[in-house]
Amino acid sequence: MSDVNNKKQIVNNYLEENRQAIFALGEELFQTPELGFLEEKTERIICRHLDELGIPYKANVSLHGVIVTLGLGEDFHIGVAADMDALLTSMDGNMVPFHSCGHSIQVAILLNLITAFHHSNVLKEMDGKVSFFFTPAEEFIDMETRKKLKDEGKIRFFSGKQNMIYEGVFDEVDMLLSCHVMGVDEKHPDAKFDLNSTLSGFILKEAVFKGQAAHAGVVPHMGRNALQAATLSLTAIQMLKDTFSPEAGARVYPILREGGKTANIICDYAVVETYIRTTTTKDLFQINEQITNAFVHCGEALGVACEVLDTNGYLPLKQSREINQVIHQNMLTLCNEEEIIHELVSGASGDIGDISLLLPVVQFGFSGISGIVHSNQFKIIDKEHVYMDTAKVLAGTILDILSDKSLQKKKEGYQEKKEYYLNNWLKVEDCNDTR
Repeated sequence: MSDVNNKKQIVNNYLEENRQAIFALGEELFQTPELGFLEEKTERIICRHLDELGIPYKANVSLHGVIVTLGLGEDFHIGVAADMDALLTSMDGNMVPFHSCGHSIQVAILLNLITAFHHSNVLKEMDGKVSFFFTPAEEFIDMETRKKLKDEGKIRFFSGKQNMIYEGVFDEVDMLLSCHVMGVDEKHPDAKFDLNSTLSGFILKEAVFKGQAAHAGVVPHMGRNALQAATLSLTAIQMLKDTFSPEAGARVYPILREGGKTANIICDYAVVETYIRTTTTKDLFQINEQITNAFVHCGEALGVACEVLDTNGYLPLKQSREINQVIHQNMLTLCNEEEIIHELVSGASGDIGDISLLLPVVQFGFSGISGIVHSNQFKIIDKEHVYMDTAKVLAGTILDILSDKSLQKKKEGYQEKKEYYLNNWLKVEDCNDTR
């Protein structure tokens, strides 16, 4: 047995020893759903586990994130990331926090890895180190709370990883690994993993239509109907969809958020909200401009003013194919090739896409759940696969990369890319104001 395979076996043995404990911890985390930047209990669970192991860590990162670094080597630095937050999900007619995107699983996987690497001591024998990043606020929701936190100076941006990029958390990392639960694929119902999948970039868009109120029964002609302008724009957007190329992977599904309070008054205020999602940055900006024009000109056609407010969300995910080749080989120790989905095109988004602009990044998918992701039907049904197999894939990949310098893909032009990102995507006024 080769040295790296021997190390893998040692780590896997510790993962197996920790099986029941990690299953229980995963359930505790699943039953502790918290919205982004409010993950106080989740942070406490993570810190409690690390305290029990006697592992030093840094807490309160971007409010409730946690960072753990293992290994003493200085030659190569691998990062592994997990999201912490839950979604608002409909339960019996009420919107409540629920882990319907499976982020609690990611947290448990990282804690499983940390435990196994800590007990095995294998990283102390290697010229490199691994940092584990528990990152808050991946879901781009609950914006009123986030705007309040921003106004109070507690956060600068609306996503955990965006704040962490700004704060310099990833500056010393050479590559970043991650995994995420994948939805049930109707074409591949028996799939175990997905590899090299896409994540879309998105811009959150709000169009505010301001017209003129008037008595709807007496002088409707003196009014300027904001609701009609908003409705016209919805029709225009539906027609615009025929102009989007299939390769763009565009997803635009606007909602009418506000549109009048009483039928007796011509509506003078209406709001349309939508996400613009595409798989490439070029298409994102191009389609965003088209939607802006639709809003503005539909308003002008009816004499209604329209203000368009854009909030940049996340960039498209660009995966490192070199790292995914290593992950692929580790997957094949646990499943057959037919159980791996390649090149899955997804309309979902994640703030890991922002990091992929700066560093070599991968995020593979794993099965083991039932129900629809982001719904109250979400349920973990294969604990062995979601907690154990995923940890083994990540552990094997980490050990392979640290054992083979040819796999140690160094980041290029990081500082220049970061400055561009801060200036042009996050719109930081003074790019030198970084920590």
